[in-house]
Amino acid sequence: MSQTIKAAVLSAGAWSQSSHLPALKADPRVQLVAISSPNAEMAANLGRQFEVPHFADWREALAMGPEIVVVSSPPVAHEEQVIAALEAGAHVLVEKPFALSAGPARRMRDTAERLGKVLLVGFGWPAAPIFALARHLIDAGEVGRVEHMTMHLAVNTRALLSGGTDGGWGGKAESNTATYTDKAISGGGSAAVTMSHQLGMVEWLVGEPIVALNASTFPPASDIDLHTTVNAEFAGGGSAALSAASTYPYLARPQWHMALYGGNGQLWADSVADTLRLVRANGETVEYRGPDASGVYDPGAPTKALIECGFGAPAPAGLTARLAARVVAVTDAIYLSSKNNQKLQVEEQ
Repeated sequence: MSQTIKAAVLSAGAWSQSSHLPALKADPRVQLVAISSPNAEMAANLGRQFEVPHFADWREALAMGPEIVVVSSPPVAHEEQVIAALEAGAHVLVEKPFALSAGPARRMRDTAERLGKVLLVGFGWPAAPIFALARHLIDAGEVGRVEHMTMHLAVNTRALLSGGTDGGWGGKAESNTATYTDKAISGGGSAAVTMSHQLGMVEWLVGEPIVALNASTFPPASDIDLHTTVNAEFAGGGSAALSAASTYPYLARPQWHMALYGGNGQLWADSVADTLRLVRANGETVEYRGPDASGVYDPGAPTKALIECGFGAPAPAGLTARLAARVVAVTDAIYLSSKNNQKLQVEEQ
C-alpha cells in the first residue's frame, strides 16, 4: 500500500476552508491534488491559500485521480458528485444533510456498497470525548437496555437560516445564503441542518433505529424551520424526546443536553460544562469532567476518518452512509408529521 494518498475537495466553501482543507493539509500522508468551487474567485482564493490546483468545474478536479474525495456541496448536488467520485474509484466523505430525500440517500449508499467503497457522512460528534465516553459506558452495560432518553441541541444557526452569510466557521469565506434558505437546495431548516447530527447521534448511542414519531416545527408550516420537536419510538420499545433549536450567536459551542435512562443506570450529559454523570441502579454516582468529558467539536474529525479509511481502516459506525440514509428517512417523516399533525411510521431503509 502506498505511503501517501491523493485527495480532492469538491465544491469547497466556508466550511471546507475551516475544516476539511486544514485537516487534509495537516496530514503528511495526504497529497491534496485538487479543489473545486463553482465560485471561481473562491476556488482561486482557496487554491492560493492551500497551495493546490483549483477548478470551477468539479469534474476537472475529479479527473486529477484522487483516491479520497470530500464532497462539500449543498445537498441538492450530493447524489451526482458522490456517485461520480465513487465510480471514479475514490472513498468519499460527503457533508450532511446527506440528501434531500430518502431516494437519493439510498442510491448513494447502494452505489458505495456495490463498488466496495467507503462512503462517510459528516457526523463528527461521535468523536467528541463526552459522547465517545457515553458510548463506552453503554457498551460496558452501565445503562442496560435504553428505555427513554431526552436530548436537546442548540446551535447558533438562526442567522444562516434567516439569510445571513456568516456561520461562525472561523474562516474568511462567507456561506451561500441559498445553501441554508432554499429548501430545494438544503432540504429544510433545523430538522435537516441541525437535527441530522442529533438523529445520527441517537441511533449510534442507542443502537436501535427510530421506527415511529410525531413532530412539530416552528414557524409552523415554514419551509425553513428554526426549531424542531420530536417524540420518537425505537425498534426495541424505548422512547425519546428530541429537540433542536437555532439560537443567536451568544455562544460559539453547540449546546447538547442529554439524559438517558436504562434498566441498569442513567447518564446525564452537558457538552458546554464538559460534564458526564453516570448514576447506577444502586444510587452510586460517577462524575466525569474536563478533558475526558469534553464537549468540544473537532471539525476535522470526519476528514481524518476519511484519511484513515483511505489507508484501509473500516468506516466508523457513527459516520456510515447506512446510518445517514436512515437519518434522511427520519427527517422526511419529521417534516411530513409536522405538516399533517400525525404520528408516522418511519419508512424502512
